[in-house]
Amino acid sequence: MSSVLDIFKPVTKFGSGLYNIFLGMFTVAKNTTRDPITNEYPNKMPELYARSRHRLALNVDPNTGEHLCIACKQCERVCPDNCISVIPHDNVKAKSSQFYIDHGLCMFCGLCTEVCPTDCIINTVDFEMSEETREDLVYDIKKLTLSQTQSREYFKMKGYTPKPPKKKPAAAK
Repeated sequence: MSSVLDIFKPVTKFGSGLYNIFLGMFTVAKNTTRDPITNEYPNKMPELYARSRHRLALNVDPNTGEHLCIACKQCERVCPDNCISVIPHDNVKAKSSQFYIDHGLCMFCGLCTEVCPTDCIINTVDFEMSEETREDLVYDIKKLTLSQTQSREYFKMKGYTPKPPKKKPAAAK
């Protein structure tokens, strides 16, 4: 009995192979008349969601251009990859003098942006960060800082209204 079934095994394999080839060719024929859905990436940039998490950056006050970082080090403490390093000023209270992020280690979880009390550290929609060496992925405060117009656009996108700068009291005469 088993010898009779052994004779039909190659025939069933051949039939199943032809059926799979037919399904593949049918799929190809069906999709040849459709318009392509791929983007031509270098020429046409993809639209990214505002909440997408890519390169980290530091906001500045859109009105004055001052750094918003108060050197609280909450981002450094919460980072699971230990890729953030904040070094505060020695003589100025609540300001950071050096700020480093190793984007080669960062997993872009967004925890640092959630705990920042001043909305200084943010995730941007810039995803093009390819570099020649791993050392080039360590960004310092100069490379991380956004311009005033970029910060203004970020605050506008998030729906925040930046506080007007505090006016200094007039000197008494």
